[in-house]
Amino acid sequence: MKILLSLTLSLFLLVVPASAAQIEEMNTDMTVNALMKNGWKLHTVSSSDYIITYTLIKKNDVITCTVNTQGGIECFKP
Repeated sequence: MKILLSLTLSLFLLVVPASAAQIEEMNTDMTVNALMKNGWKLHTVSSSDYIITYTLIKKNDVITCTVNTQGGIECFKP
């Protein structure tokens, strides 16, 4: 009986799709500098070979902006 229950639970977990949290994309002309002028505080900056990621906070909200090597900027709220 325990094996049947374990098997059923395992199959259920495999069949039910996992859903990601919704994200809200910001305006395409939004910049990190403009956000900081609007009261957002720079929390962290991380970089790799091709991208720089800025995380900004304001009260309980978070905005993440990525800047690629061509200068393209994308900001979104997770």
